[in-house]
Amino acid sequence: MNEKTSTLKRWVGRPEFSSLLIMLVMFAITVYLQKNFFEQKSLVRTYNAFIPLILMAMGQAVVIISGGLDLSAGSALSLMTVVLTYIMKKDDPASGFTALLAAIGVAVAIGMVNGIGIGYLRLPPVIVTYATSYLWLGIALFLRPTPGGQITEWFRIFYDFKSVPGIPDFFVEMGKTIPPALWLLIIGCVGWFFLSKTRIVRYMYAVGSNNDNAYASGIDTGWTQTVACIINALFILLAALFFVGQNQSGDARMGDPMTLKVIASAVVGGIALTGGKGNVFFAIVGALTLSFVNKIIFFANIPNAYQTLVSGLIIIVAIAGSLVYSLFSKRAMLKEGMK
Repeated sequence: MNEKTSTLKRWVGRPEFSSLLIMLVMFAITVYLQKNFFEQKSLVRTYNAFIPLILMAMGQAVVIISGGLDLSAGSALSLMTVVLTYIMKKDDPASGFTALLAAIGVAVAIGMVNGIGIGYLRLPPVIVTYATSYLWLGIALFLRPTPGGQITEWFRIFYDFKSVPGIPDFFVEMGKTIPPALWLLIIGCVGWFFLSKTRIVRYMYAVGSNNDNAYASGIDTGWTQTVACIINALFILLAALFFVGQNQSGDARMGDPMTLKVIASAVVGGIALTGGKGNVFFAIVGALTLSFVNKIIFFANIPNAYQTLVSGLIIIVAIAGSLVYSLFSKRAMLKEGMK
């Protein structure tokens, strides 16, 4: 067996490959059911619907790879939308920059608090982030008990270029093909691409694989997991920018449905909940799979009463299929190695 064939077999046997296959099946079904899928307006709507979940799934994947788990992601998203709309004033363009800086500070603070609890205090990630989810929710409700607020006009650039008064025609035309949501995803992907080449990301995989061994090897496990939590919070911030630009308001309950979807997306994308395994970019595949599931349910005209049930069943089948595929692939490779 030559080297290329061996590499191909190893790749086919990885859980990410089965995740990609499942996503392609969901994509094909969606295209079949949604006849206008490839029309420009339809594609833009699809980008807008899918990308916030993709961004948050990538952030969640970073935390899981480092040995953690973030149950506060939805509440963190809500808090960031509230902070942005609490500071901004419609008639004050400068307030948009102030709000953006404040939101970045909040994101870093959220990551630090989660990271200290998980990395330095060595508390179970589920307990830490479950507790902080209520902390972020409480602060958000204190600042904005009911949905509302306002944004300055230029801040709508994060949702739709043409909705910003006075924006050059070049950006308007570009937005028809590459909408702001897609630019946010590009920023997230490029940022992670460069980060993935650094030592701290290699440490994340080591810490997620075995925290004690990583610590014994001289890795600052506490700081490594804190950095992972901060990166996650910055990905959440990118999603918050989109939602604020879209809704032009903040909501302390906006992120409630997002947390479990984000975790499920990462798992469907082949990120092992045990930590230390997986590829952050494949969290995109997991998020796309779940998003296509929602489209399939909608275009298949499944009654509302059964939509949650059907969605849950499809997700279970996707995860189970990935695990079974990986198991059989490993057995096949072991048998091949024994020959």
